[in-house]
Amino acid sequence: MKYKKIGVMCGSSDVCDKKFLEMAYQVGQELGNNQHEVIYGGGAKGLMREVADGALSTGAMVNGYIPKFMIAVEWHHKSLTNLHITTDMSERKYRMMSESDATLFLPGGCGTMEEFFEWLSSKRLGGYLGPLIIFNFEGYYDPLLELLDRMEFEKFHNPIHKKMYSVCRSVQELSQVLDDAHEWSSDAIDHAAAKKS
Repeated sequence: MKYKKIGVMCGSSDVCDKKFLEMAYQVGQELGNNQHEVIYGGGAKGLMREVADGALSTGAMVNGYIPKFMIAVEWHHKSLTNLHITTDMSERKYRMMSESDATLFLPGGCGTMEEFFEWLSSKRLGGYLGPLIIFNFEGYYDPLLELLDRMEFEKFHNPIHKKMYSVCRSVQELSQVLDDAHEWSSDAIDHAAAKKS
């Protein structure tokens, strides 16, 4: 197995269309059935909970990272393998990034978008080398992919940056996308920098 610990970033909405919740549960099951360990934000709502429950249903390890202020209002999942309490959101993201071998971005809101661009920026700078997988369920992330293409077209991104992330469109192809994904190397970072200069 190339990537054991899979970070999963996703929404915490309970009022989104049920199809997103069902998909998230299936993603958790798929990761668990393929012997992956799940790293996620520790929440007990929305897609976050469904991913965790799906993985737990297979007996997989699920590690949650959640800031202490969310514990105070009981936003945390109480049946995880491990729940790590952080001082704040910044530490939460740092520890999740540090612990994950690859990171999967399911549909979500502004928090998920913030995480994607923070992970992508870190990868551009060599701080995170693992694969980034955009889970484009039913075209949810089409506008994001169009924006990334526009960034490249307007020369705010180097074309090589497109190799920093992969796109997955269904649960059925997730394992293959993970298997095909490559870590970002220091050589690639140097190459990108050279092409900019």
